[in-house]
Amino acid sequence: MFGSIEKKQLDNIATWMTSTRETKLPSVLQGVFFMDGNPLPDDCITFYNLEWDAQTLTLLLPVFGRLQWTFHNSILGLLLLRGAQLVQFTYKIQFEDATLQRSQIIPLALGIPIPRFLIDATMCQEKDSKDGDTWKRKNIWLGGIPWVGEYTLRRIVDADGNYTPAFNDMLAKVQNDCLVIVE
Repeated sequence: MFGSIEKKQLDNIATWMTSTRETKLPSVLQGVFFMDGNPLPDDCITFYNLEWDAQTLTLLLPVFGRLQWTFHNSILGLLLLRGAQLVQFTYKIQFEDATLQRSQIIPLALGIPIPRFLIDATMCQEKDSKDGDTWKRKNIWLGGIPWVGEYTLRRIVDADGNYTPAFNDMLAKVQNDCLVIVE
């Protein structure tokens, strides 16, 4: 039921959070992203190795996926990771159109969508963003409470495996050790 967890280091994330199979993922979504300002005990994600549905402009991002998500090397990080595994927490990311600049994020627990009146989450590419390097992750809770849990998603590793200028900023804000699911 629970996948194996390993401790990894964020300072070499480009060597282990990589694409291992072709999924036709659009270039704007390739690489590794840092959740800058995220109040929860998790830091980085990748969309690699997820099946991109070009017809519906959708992908499913399992928080509990293999080398998909990093969690703090702490009790709170471990609890969040195990909770995500237990309820099979997944985000359905549905883009509005082929520009892939704005998406609706639908959280799922045990495969059941969490209603939008509880959380209305979006991800929008910033206007001055270079090729999708920066996104705003926004939330509206309970039909009207904004800002709680919002953050900026910054690409820290590009599609070629090179660190971006945001990488060193990320290292200055987080602990190097993290927890990841490896199988």
